[in-house]
Amino acid sequence: MEGPWVMTDRTESSPISCGIDIAARRAMFVFLRQTGKTIEDVTGKQTQIKIGDDDDPGEVRRFCRCAHALFDHMRPDRIAIVQRKKIGNFASGGTTFKLEGLLQLYPQTDVTIVASATLRQFSKDHRPVLTPRYTYQKNAYLLARYLLEELQPLTG
Repeated sequence: MEGPWVMTDRTESSPISCGIDIAARRAMFVFLRQTGKTIEDVTGKQTQIKIGDDDDPGEVRRFCRCAHALFDHMRPDRIAIVQRKKIGNFASGGTTFKLEGLLQLYPQTDVTIVASATLRQFSKDHRPVLTPRYTYQKNAYLLARYLLEELQPLTG
């Protein structure tokens, strides 16, 4: 499957994290790589994947294939999704839960869910510099930074 992705040099043992934020009918991705103290955004041009009609099995399969192909290409060490609200005023719709399930089916790397409260605490404690390419990537970028911090015991 072709796509506008940047090649990642995995000859180094530099970890790559993938943060995902899901909203409406799209999943927004940020891939970050850390080499020493340097954090590099290696996301490439593919920053989001949208789904048209989530009741159309072909669209659902297309979304799943595209997301899994992106993961196969980028080979992240950790993948996580920002947890969405399940009940209450601002609760997420059914489409976002469907997209989350499709992303969690990726067989090569466990896909975890990280609570928004965890990200707020991380942001408060570490005050990371956030430099997402697009403003809609802010939560995914913060999550990817959080995952890199979590990877430190694995690589240090």
